[in-house]
Amino acid sequence: MRSARLLAIIVVLAFAGSAASSTYTLKWGDTLGRVAQRYQIPLAALTATNHIAKPDKVREGLTLEIPDKAAAQVAAAKPISTATDTTADGVSYTVKAGDTLSSIASRSGVSVADIVSLNGLKSADALIREGRELKLPPSANAAAAAATAPTPDQPLCPVQGAGKFDFSNSFGAAREGNRHHQGNDIFAKVGTPVLAPVSGTIRPADGSRAGIAWYLAGDDGTTYYGAHMSSRTIANGRVTKGQVIGAVGNTGNASTTPSHLHFEVHPHGGDAVDPFRMLQAWCH
Repeated sequence: MRSARLLAIIVVLAFAGSAASSTYTLKWGDTLGRVAQRYQIPLAALTATNHIAKPDKVREGLTLEIPDKAAAQVAAAKPISTATDTTADGVSYTVKAGDTLSSIASRSGVSVADIVSLNGLKSADALIREGRELKLPPSANAAAAAATAPTPDQPLCPVQGAGKFDFSNSFGAAREGNRHHQGNDIFAKVGTPVLAPVSGTIRPADGSRAGIAWYLAGDDGTTYYGAHMSSRTIANGRVTKGQVIGAVGNTGNASTTPSHLHFEVHPHGGDAVDPFRMLQAWCH
């Protein structure tokens, strides 16, 4: 009788724990970090419960299971399997803006012929699109790791304190008026400092759509663009890397969205490129 009563108690507790769980569907502007904060559970619990190996790759519309706080503590302690860049043939490399087969081969310590052969490319002159995953030979392991490590001269994250889970890859997403999103949005509280990612010359780019915005002609030859700030610290002239140039907001056509900095990267002052991989490296 006692064992039967104990079993009944366990069933009731299990049902109560299940009932305390809920679901949440990601909306535009959501990050896993913010969802975890909203439900007051560890980020590790949210990723483990939903078997998410790459928290920065989630997309709008994904329905998450939100564990209750007791279950969250258990889930947070469990390791989850993560995708690795190591493949049967060696390692994989994600093509970045400005990469060529020659530059990748040189940086990784392998031959162009090896890359062409492993990836079934037509020739050493084949064009490779940014974002494509390339297989590299095993000898590229150490070089590839070194190539992705932060360097002292790389740009800074343009939003102070932002981490790699505070933005998602929305480059190319459709916008009103047959436009497409030309950057990534870095979400933060209104008033969070916006920093100059590099030293250079800044000028205002305010508008009804952009709100309080700026262009920064970097000393590195790249032009950077930021929009929707709530305030400006520097209007124009020289700025140094890391200098505060304004604050995060939602001015312009972002008035109905969560506060963020719209951020673009234009190599050599040309067309915008997807800054997602760059921001992953710059923001910690």
